[in-house]
Amino acid sequence: PQGAYFASSCHDRTARLWVTDRTYPLRIFSGHATDVDVLQWHPNCHYIATGSSDKSLRLWDVRTGDCVRLLVGHHGTVTSLAFSPDGKTLASGADNGTVMLWDIAQGKKLATLNGHGMAVNSLSFCAEGSLLASGGADDTVCLFNTALPFQNAVGSGQDVGSIGEPVLKKYRTKATPVYQVQFTSSNVLLAGGAFCRTEPREIFI
Repeated sequence: PQGAYFASSCHDRTARLWVTDRTYPLRIFSGHATDVDVLQWHPNCHYIATGSSDKSLRLWDVRTGDCVRLLVGHHGTVTSLAFSPDGKTLASGADNGTVMLWDIAQGKKLATLNGHGMAVNSLSFCAEGSLLASGGADDTVCLFNTALPFQNAVGSGQDVGSIGEPVLKKYRTKATPVYQVQFTSSNVLLAGGAFCRTEPREIFI
């Protein structure tokens, strides 16, 4: 995020911090039990969040390499991550279609958002942080009003997933999984998919 530094996730159960003028990592973040599948920089660039096939998330201090938060609650592989613009909330998606919101300061789950039937491939907060977009392998983009789950969950420990689908809007593609969603600075939502699935057809000879 600061130009010279970048991070990578690996199948050797680690994430690594690199600088462009060196051929070896500056930090190796080790602690996950299985593959590290996704990572995301914190807005202040001092932390990196990682998600793993071990169903957990970890928050790492870039300066020391220490794990400062361990977040457990998903029942599937963590497939996507996004920080809110103020850096206080982390959103995570899993291959079972659930999205979870986490309070970084307290290290606890705020809410579970249900809306997808398959893996959540991408997450993005709007500029104000009040909306969260998710793109899924079920050919849909979901738009969640995160302000309401925060109000319901903070202080009460309530899991909003238990009261139905808190989806503000659901958009369906014609026939392609959504691999990337991204809000622009002016809150235009972009979504992208790689291909169109075609149904098998009978061939008569």
